[in-house]
Amino acid sequence: MENSVQTNEVFIEETFKASIDRVFRAWTDPQQLMKWYAPEGCTIRFKQLDIHTGGKFHSCITHPTHGDCWCIGEYLEIVPNRKIVFTMINADENGQPVNPADIGMDADWPGETVVTVTFAEEKGGTKLQLRQTVSQALATKTGAYPSWLQMLGKMKAMVE
Repeated sequence: MENSVQTNEVFIEETFKASIDRVFRAWTDPQQLMKWYAPEGCTIRFKQLDIHTGGKFHSCITHPTHGDCWCIGEYLEIVPNRKIVFTMINADENGQPVNPADIGMDADWPGETVVTVTFAEEKGGTKLQLRQTVSQALATKTGAYPSWLQMLGKMKAMVE
């Protein structure tokens, strides 16, 4: 089962030398999220960011060479210090969903994915597990997987 999970979804596990509250806040405090939630060399801005269950976001990650990548989503579940679940949908600047292939993404990339982030106390720190409903191979090929690793590295430097 473990192998099928890893091939059918992105799975990242990272341990932080920081309290669970501090790591969770990095995901739910807009000021902190702005500092780390973009890959190396990129910036992020939000047209909308409403971090609570049922809340929505509309973000844009800007890459100096590749330009803007807009995304919308909804927070499906937020359990303080335990879990965050949200959708990610490729969109345009006006917040309308777009076909990933129409904006130059891999034709196999799904129009919508679900990201689940869980938090657990471990040896005085925090174990974070991130899952995304897209194959890890496709996420690696498109750059999404290395982007998550870079972003979590930036978050780690911020919270530890």
